[in-house]
Amino acid sequence: MALHRTDFDVNASDAEVWAVLADLDRYPEWNPALPAISGELRAGSVLSMTLALPGRPPLNVKANVLEVVPNRRLSWRGHLGTDLLFTGYREFAIEPLAADRVRFTHIEDLRGWLAPVFELVMGGPAQRHHENLNESLKNRAEAKAR
Repeated sequence: MALHRTDFDVNASDAEVWAVLADLDRYPEWNPALPAISGELRAGSVLSMTLALPGRPPLNVKANVLEVVPNRRLSWRGHLGTDLLFTGYREFAIEPLAADRVRFTHIEDLRGWLAPVFELVMGGPAQRHHENLNESLKNRAEAKAR
């Protein structure tokens, strides 16, 4: 198992942060970690995305949307082969702290037989991927809030 979790504050409202997170068509403008993503943000739908891990070739994957709660939570899960082989779970949570400030939580949970190998080989790039998404989302939401 490999778990990457970050919690950070964003100086924007929950609606402004959600607007950035949920606007999949605009990801190429701000998100170096997920430069392409398409699909419908609806539980049960499938997203197609390109993962850009620093120093590695882009990886095209699909994920099943698990939960969509506007202004609060988005989660999806993808797998390679079967869940026992490799599963990636990603969750984004938005917690209002004030009218114009939120706590943003980003979780990546990698499981399955291949997860330890993936973490050994890709752990550094995966962590930078995670951090790139966080920093880019924060910058985009705060710029919109100005």
